[in-house]
Amino acid sequence: MKLDIASRRGSINKPAVVFIHGLGMSMDIWVNPSDSRILGGTFPLKKLLGKREGGEKHGALRTLFHDLEQKDYPVVTWSQRRPAAPIDSAVPELEEIVKISGEMTESGIVLIGHSRGGLIGRKYLFKRKDGLIRGLITISTPHKGSSVARIAGYLSPLASLLNPVFPPGDKGTLFFSVKRILQFLRSRALRELLPGSNFFKSLKDGPVEGVYYTSAGGTNPTLFTLSNYSFPDLLEKIVPGNLYPEEMKKGKGDGLVSAESSKLPWCDEHYVVECNHAEILFDKSLRNIMVQVVERISS
Repeated sequence: MKLDIASRRGSINKPAVVFIHGLGMSMDIWVNPSDSRILGGTFPLKKLLGKREGGEKHGALRTLFHDLEQKDYPVVTWSQRRPAAPIDSAVPELEEIVKISGEMTESGIVLIGHSRGGLIGRKYLFKRKDGLIRGLITISTPHKGSSVARIAGYLSPLASLLNPVFPPGDKGTLFFSVKRILQFLRSRALRELLPGSNFFKSLKDGPVEGVYYTSAGGTNPTLFTLSNYSFPDLLEKIVPGNLYPEEMKKGKGDGLVSAESSKLPWCDEHYVVECNHAEILFDKSLRNIMVQVVERISS
């Protein structure tokens, strides 16, 4: 299986750390976030970061990939060949990555997944209990599903109206950005993440002996601001209150995943930070905590 992989060899005596990206993303989210594009490759990641730059000088974005690389951990990530395909299609790829990572260490493997990436890690552990995995860290993962996809059904008429009104060349406007997001929200892969989907019905997993579990979630739902309008605040003016999802409420979610859903039911540790779905990857305080978690797993 030929995969697009980024890796750095560290100490063979430390666990290899495998990073799993989320739906519609690529390994750039971990390795080269300044140039990363999300939502199916149509939207620059930096648009979701606002004024927060991960606490780094000169606007350089760093992630746990860089933090652990600096501490001499072997680090590995890859771009899923079909990033908007069902979760099951990514599991065999992760199996291949685990094999490659196993050759870089004598101390086991830690999986770190962002968003849907955490569910890919869970599904891998559900299928393979090979003793290689020492820890699973999930960041903004919808462990109980995300109802955000459901809202796209209510907004389909809006998306239909936007298509003829705003031509493809109208980039950089709020309406162009919203239109792209609505297109992504209507994808089949996102519907798989709805609570009660066939995926969650089939995922009857639980804690694996010898694996340390950590999860984290965010409570700032503002994804971006353009022309003095913020998303999803703009939707709150359109969607009836009883239909407005928890994921998009201030203090309740990160814009795509609710704080409640981000908690892995059997986690050993759980953390909540005031970040949106993208900012959480660059939050310096959370990164420091997660480095400490990996170090505890390593000891």
